[in-house]
Amino acid sequence: MSIENISVQYIKGVGEKTAQKLSHHLKIKSVKDLLYYFPREWEDRANPTKISELKPGEKTTVRGKVENVSTEWRGRYIVAFRAKISDFSGTANAVWIRRHTRSYDVLGTLKKEIIVGCDIFVTGTVSSDLWEKTVSVQEYEVITGDEKNLINANRIVPVYPLTEKFTNKFLRTIIKRSIEKYIGNFSEIIPEKYLKKYGLVDIKSAVQNIHFPETFTDRDKAKNRLAYDEFLDFQLKLEFLKQKRKYEKKEFKYTLTKKLLTPFKMNLPFELTAAQKNVINEIFDDMQSQKPMNRLLQGDVGSGKTVVALSSMLLAVESGFQAVILSPTEILAEQHFYTIQKLLKKLDIKVGFIVGQMSRKEKKAGKQKIADGTANIIIGTHALLEEDIKFKNLSLVVIDEQHRFGVEQRLKMRKKTKFKNADFLLMSATPIPRTLGLTLYGDMDISTIKELPPGRIPIKTLEMSDKNAYNFVREKIVRGEQAFIVYPLVDESEKLQLKSAIKEAEKLKNTEFKDFSVGLIYGRMKPEEKDKVMSDFAKKKYQILISTTVIESGIDITNATVMVIEHAERYGLSTLHQLRGRVGRSDKESYCILIGDAKTENAKKRLEVLTKTNDGFKIAEEDLKLRGYGEFFGTRQSGLTEFKIGDIASDWEIISSAKETANDIIRNDPDTANLLLSKSKNEFLKKDMELSEA
Repeated sequence: MSIENISVQYIKGVGEKTAQKLSHHLKIKSVKDLLYYFPREWEDRANPTKISELKPGEKTTVRGKVENVSTEWRGRYIVAFRAKISDFSGTANAVWIRRHTRSYDVLGTLKKEIIVGCDIFVTGTVSSDLWEKTVSVQEYEVITGDEKNLINANRIVPVYPLTEKFTNKFLRTIIKRSIEKYIGNFSEIIPEKYLKKYGLVDIKSAVQNIHFPETFTDRDKAKNRLAYDEFLDFQLKLEFLKQKRKYEKKEFKYTLTKKLLTPFKMNLPFELTAAQKNVINEIFDDMQSQKPMNRLLQGDVGSGKTVVALSSMLLAVESGFQAVILSPTEILAEQHFYTIQKLLKKLDIKVGFIVGQMSRKEKKAGKQKIADGTANIIIGTHALLEEDIKFKNLSLVVIDEQHRFGVEQRLKMRKKTKFKNADFLLMSATPIPRTLGLTLYGDMDISTIKELPPGRIPIKTLEMSDKNAYNFVREKIVRGEQAFIVYPLVDESEKLQLKSAIKEAEKLKNTEFKDFSVGLIYGRMKPEEKDKVMSDFAKKKYQILISTTVIESGIDITNATVMVIEHAERYGLSTLHQLRGRVGRSDKESYCILIGDAKTENAKKRLEVLTKTNDGFKIAEEDLKLRGYGEFFGTRQSGLTEFKIGDIASDWEIISSAKETANDIIRNDPDTANLLLSKSKNEFLKKDMELSEA
């Protein structure tokens, strides 16, 4: 029987109730799920530290003989179990702290296992006073037989991501039992020639050594093989989709009449950059081909992606079709609505608008215009995905900040188009590093705008204290300029010692900026309230706008020249860069002021990177290195596949090997391709295949 179909409840020590908990808390249902639940790190406990060499503050492993044991209370519910242990170099105390209830003896197991005369390994953090050294025990293992068979000490020990329902000891035990019983059920499905070509170990060795390696070299070889399998699985499907889409054809055709595009271009208050023109040509070539467009448009903050997207939408409209732009937030949708209306004010085009917070009457009228074709260009949020919204002849879907929309939403949007193979243009203001682009968007064409509009002066990024930052803001306001001040919270938090937007807005109005007009905007405000605040700020009724990160994307106030970010150490690089991009949108010199207390090396590195470069692509590379791709986009709603062990930031060679293998297998070995594809459980790409067939 396949290990995918064997429940974990049949492993010794699990049972039905524990199996339910494993499923609920760790998503482990089958033996395969368990064996593919990989460690987050590995500790070297193969060489215990001599007691005489213990150093306070270090986490270490000690081997010793138990000389005596005792119990002491440390408060009403806290009890300590203490064992004095010795080796040939000295003695130390090992202490276990437990929370005690009178009805249950939490020390029962410890008293039974740890007895005078037994040999034991203890792992924990060392402390010391004038008289003795103490190890606060996190894990232990009593030596009862062959030391070679220990799994919690005397070896390289796996450490797993956990919830409070389980311990590492328990997971190691059941994983070890599963390996011993079921490792023979694994069969090699990667052809031998690829394993030899890339120096990969067999699958049985990989599964065994990812959990219980004899050496770190064995661990690394296991990681490489399992990462290769993950990337190969993904690349096979991307290649499969790419090959499949070669034969897809549109059921409609665009006609480039320029009856809208020419006046649109003539009415623009600026000249398109060379990069914008190149990308527009790439998109137009896609749209006029018989193959459906599946393109990602990426560009740095302020590079002019909206104008490019609008040009593609106008080609659809002048050909008699509808186009839609889908935004992840209402404030970004509203910004698009106002910007696009302004750019199209001299053209006979009706722009529709649908967001969740509209009144029933407004939404009904908007839906009707979409359904009867009165609205040529439609702008909205997830509200456009509602079942009762029908389009008359939608041919082009533009998805802004595409990483915030999962595949399910893209599928729903495609099903709303009149045609089987509509055109999709996905936009991202988060520049995507090359490795990430090749891996996650290998089935898409990618256009990049790196050039900023002429006249833009690079934003200066500085770290300052509150006092200096406020003085700086006052100087700029006196000159007629405007400023943002951003806080991480809306309201005060008892748990987090952070300033909040609402409280600080009230305080600053009456102190630092009492002579100036101060506005406030945050996500929980009603759309009409946010619209009013942003409109007033744009009209210079407010000189300072205090906000949360609700203004991270899409806000374009050309007179705003200062962005102050409070508690800057709390934000990811991508968010900091997006916030910085709210200023510097004119020919005036602009500044981003970082206020914070970076205590961790990671936080210090983020702020250092931001002060040294304005290049969004360099920032994206650093962000990916610092956070890993799983958090790279700042959202878990992305629909991106979750690689369990592969690391896009560091596994470029493995990604290249997997991509090369996938190309070769798809073209030259269809039987192996079908076998590997049928074995996959990759939900992301299953759904993406549905997209191509919807």
